[in-house]
Amino acid sequence: MNRDAPDLALDATLRAAAIRSGRARAGRIVVEPGDLRRKVREHRSPFAVAFVVDNSYSVHAERMVEKVKGLTLELLEDATGRGDRVALVAFKRGLPEAAVALPLTRSTSFASARLEAIPLSGRTPLADALRQAGRLLRQEIRKHANVVPLVVCVTDGRPTAPLRPGGDPLADALEEARALRRTGIALVVADTATGRAREAGRARELADAGDGRYLPFARLAPGTLTALLGEGA
Repeated sequence: MNRDAPDLALDATLRAAAIRSGRARAGRIVVEPGDLRRKVREHRSPFAVAFVVDNSYSVHAERMVEKVKGLTLELLEDATGRGDRVALVAFKRGLPEAAVALPLTRSTSFASARLEAIPLSGRTPLADALRQAGRLLRQEIRKHANVVPLVVCVTDGRPTAPLRPGGDPLADALEEARALRRTGIALVVADTATGRAREAGRARELADAGDGRYLPFARLAPGTLTALLGEGA
């Protein structure tokens, strides 16, 4: 057996040989060709994930925001050493515009400090939040051409603030979702509405506009996102 073979997984090979033979022969493990195991190396582009959080006031808003903050930190912890970055865009308190609560980062400590307090807002400028998330990711693409961009929009799909006075909040949000699609940014929409309220919202329509994925908020978890991200690797 060539111990210097670059793709040989020595530990896994020895385990396979030991399991096959049941015991070592004369104190040694004899490795046969069928026991050889190769190393599996993970080669993929780093991900840039921008969360858009609908932190407009509702009965479940605080719980929802806390879950998204926890998810952000979990993704960062899981991404250690891979170069993945996570950002978060939320609504400003009392203003018809969004703000970058957390710029793209790979630091869990920085993210934890910046996400300590995200205020609830009385307005839902969803279109502006999607626009800012898209701008963040396009800037990242210009810096790192191999990055895989993704927007995760957590909303009930009921925007109330247009991009311009007199505009249509929903039409603006749908157009921003289409803009993400045109620039090659993937979209996942996690619907926070439940029951009949889900029928009144337009979260699914938002996902369709961006040619993205739709799922209920309850299904949003690190494992779900990791699987979706893996599909784009």
